[in-house]
Amino acid sequence: MAKKKTTVYLDSDVLMAAKAAALTSNQSESAVIEAALRSYLRSGHGNAVWDKLGELLERVASTSNLDEDAALAQAVTEVRAVRWERRTRTVSGG
Repeated sequence: MAKKKTTVYLDSDVLMAAKAAALTSNQSESAVIEAALRSYLRSGHGNAVWDKLGELLERVASTSNLDEDAALAQAVTEVRAVRWERRTRTVSGG
């Protein structure tokens, strides 16, 4: 599976622990964080999140007249608008 780059914000102590785990296990920080996240999701904690997301999507779908392609296009447009707003707020110091 292809890897995707992402940015996450971690408490400094969590990041230091991940770096230490990476060094002592001869793995990359990315591999350590990915393994921890996979373990968390396999433990069942992730199931509740997916269930809630599924319920939310079903509620939205029941109130929408958009087909799947139009809904996806609208979602992409909204995400881009939010990202643009964040960028302009960060650049302007607001």
